[in-house]
Amino acid sequence: MNKRGEIILSILYLKGKVWGRTYLQKLLYLLNREVFDNTLFDYKFHKYGPYSEDINVEITTLETERQIEEKAVLTKGLNTAYTYELTENGKKIASDIFIKKLSNKEREKLIEYINKFGSFSSTELLRYVYSKYPEVAENSIFEGF
Repeated sequence: MNKRGEIILSILYLKGKVWGRTYLQKLLYLLNREVFDNTLFDYKFHKYGPYSEDINVEITTLETERQIEEKAVLTKGLNTAYTYELTENGKKIASDIFIKKLSNKEREKLIEYINKFGSFSSTELLRYVYSKYPEVAENSIFEGF
């Protein structure tokens, strides 16, 4: 498995469930930029800030391999949101990756970021990214900033 998949599985291992594609995109953007020196994912700046197609490809691969499950959920505003969770098989694999494959620094940083941003909503995390890195809001249609 590549480092991209290992990091996504480790996030889900620590967090349990991730609500929203935007949340996952922005959390991985922060990790990619601040911890992994922009080596994990390539980003473009889209309607809601930094976006990486690489993440969607990795999610599809992990779902095909039955390590994660993506569920569509109808929101109060009748929009579709997505949740991400590890499958039983994914939990075993993620545990092994987190404990045995990641470096101490990577484990510590992932724990730090989950502790810092774990309670943020997608909107709160997006606002945080925009405030810290205003250049990524260049093409944004998000009005809550």
